[in-house]
Amino acid sequence: MPFPLRPVTLSARAMEVRVLLVLSFLSPFIVRETLSRNNVHKYCVIGAGPGGLQIGYFLDRAGRDYIIFEKNTTAGSFFTHYPRHRTLISINKRHTGSKNREFSFRHDWNSLISDDPTLFLKHYTDEYFPVADVYVRYLQDYAEQLQLKIQYETEIKEVDKGPDEEGADSCFHLKDQNGVVYRCDILIVSTGLWVPHVPDIQGIEHAQGYESMSLDRRDYEGKRVLIIGRGNAGFETGNHIVGNAAYIHMTARSRIKLAYQTHYVGDVRAINNQMIDTYQLKSLDGQFELFTGAGTAYIAKDSKGNLFLSPMDKSFLDDVETSIFSFKYDTILRCTGFMFDFSIFNDSVRPRYSDAGQKKFPLIQPTYEVSGVPDMFIGGIATHSLDYKRSAGGFIHGYRYTARALNRHLEWKYEGVPWPSVSMLSTDLPNYMIKRINEASGTTVLWCIWRRSPYSHYLPYTR
Repeated sequence: MPFPLRPVTLSARAMEVRVLLVLSFLSPFIVRETLSRNNVHKYCVIGAGPGGLQIGYFLDRAGRDYIIFEKNTTAGSFFTHYPRHRTLISINKRHTGSKNREFSFRHDWNSLISDDPTLFLKHYTDEYFPVADVYVRYLQDYAEQLQLKIQYETEIKEVDKGPDEEGADSCFHLKDQNGVVYRCDILIVSTGLWVPHVPDIQGIEHAQGYESMSLDRRDYEGKRVLIIGRGNAGFETGNHIVGNAAYIHMTARSRIKLAYQTHYVGDVRAINNQMIDTYQLKSLDGQFELFTGAGTAYIAKDSKGNLFLSPMDKSFLDDVETSIFSFKYDTILRCTGFMFDFSIFNDSVRPRYSDAGQKKFPLIQPTYEVSGVPDMFIGGIATHSLDYKRSAGGFIHGYRYTARALNRHLEWKYEGVPWPSVSMLSTDLPNYMIKRINEASGTTVLWCIWRRSPYSHYLPYTR
């Protein structure tokens, strides 16, 4: 006779203990699988500055699977440090005399596109040239109020491309500072221009960089100062210390370009050109062109700690006023701009240099896709290589629209969503076009890109 089976009853506490034991055994596998799923996205965006936030907004509103990686603890962290003297040169025009929102937006050089009517910089400050700290607060509010998917304190240190775990379909592999790897099908790099450009001048190590120079005016009291670089960074620096320095000389490889003459917003703005006054009115400060290329002159330091310029080729003295080589300086400041960070890319996906802007931009196609690297796109200021010195693609009021164009291209290429268009009778087209030209914001600031767009045939069609 078989041994009779008796039902086994467990107390609730005993059952809880057994369940916990099983879960403790399986938890490493469960956690590993969860992390694996969380680290795979269709779209990855590197950088939560204005460009990254703007493309993130469009991806979010389209309902796409995306993540934005930001190495710092706040959105727009570049503006916590730059510009060093804290005043932006992008205008905050709060009143235009028009109730047309699109027309007014063309005169707002700071706000990003969104569906939230409170997210305009005019609601944050009435300063025509805003303080950078206000802009940081605006960008953080933009990220939080729109609930964008941002992973902070994640610095992407290495970008590569290869097959996924199953060996199928090539995808991007992003490794962060902790060695964690993320994967995505489409990569958008919106890290901006933040790597200091150091010109190839012998002795440049004696100069203090714009990124780290002292902002305390007392450090320049009675000092003889040379500023290398005559863009807005150089001029804002000169303005900051002109009341303290004994004299300030400014030099660069080319003549000064003034925005009110060139109509290019990146050239020297009137708000920063005080040093031109002090030069023209014979107040000891000086302006000269010298650094036309590597090997022209070098920076030297004598036994007393004085810094001075010296020509590489003594015959150079025949073509340049010799007086510029007779001055000695206590301080030399390097204010020569920034470059795109090419260092994070492995050889297989490293962008080539664009010819625009002294190799500070990556080479991209008119669709913002990196040349030679399929499915990797550039967003934000680094798209400016397409319209460098010709329109406003390197500035927030410009690249908020290149981000919109990029998103529409992504939607069309990867999601099958056609570009927005309207249908109308040919007799209505002239009035429609005139209205758009008079009111639209994007075509006004990016006329150069609009003219060269590969999608020009997607303009509103007629019947």
